[in-house]
Amino acid sequence: MKIVIKIFSIFYFILFCNQSVLNAEDHYLEIANSLYDEGKFIESVYEASKSETLEAKIFCARTLATYGHFLLKGDEAIETFMKARTYAEEALEIDPYSDAAHVEAAHTMGRYSQLIGIVTALKEGFAERIEFHLDEAIKLNSENVNAQIAKGSWHAEIVDKAGFMANILYGAKSDNAREHYSNALNIENNQIGVLYEIAYGYFLLDDKDDLIKSKELLLKALKLEPKNYVDSLYLEKINALLNDL
Repeated sequence: MKIVIKIFSIFYFILFCNQSVLNAEDHYLEIANSLYDEGKFIESVYEASKSETLEAKIFCARTLATYGHFLLKGDEAIETFMKARTYAEEALEIDPYSDAAHVEAAHTMGRYSQLIGIVTALKEGFAERIEFHLDEAIKLNSENVNAQIAKGSWHAEIVDKAGFMANILYGAKSDNAREHYSNALNIENNQIGVLYEIAYGYFLLDDKDDLIKSKELLLKALKLEPKNYVDSLYLEKINALLNDL
């Protein structure tokens, strides 16, 4: 009887310890998300990096890619994108079937590609690597709005830079971009960042109807209340893009 009691005591002790670890990791992410909303990106990554969970790795990748895109330039941005990519790769090592991890792998490379220039990125083979991760993400979860947007922008960016050769060289098509953007809007159409990213994609496609759609989405986004610091950064981009239309 004493042995049985001792076994159960050990079991509950282990269970308690594991639960404490999980609670601590949840706490790190809770703090990290709060800091992210305030625009304290480096501090938020520091908190999230205390956890070794899949969610924490994805958070760090996404946050650093966002930070580099909005607030950094040149070598500093490149270094940040490389760190973000490392976190995305670590997330995929934890779970190669995570659609969110595949999206962030593509996201980090995509932001890097935009910085060095799409033409240079195409020459360095980023188009194929980004496409792989986005296709995997969509296969795993077709309702992943970020995957749908990113795949639409993959087509739009290449069409914008390669023109009629886009389809021949990479299989990129304007109609495919529109299809993915439509899919994304059917999933989520009430977030400032989502509306901007899709509007920018339509802007790149540059047909008359695409430009009209772009403007409609931007004007809709301006009516929304920003929920965090990133939304306020997107609003600046929205106003700038409206001036270009």
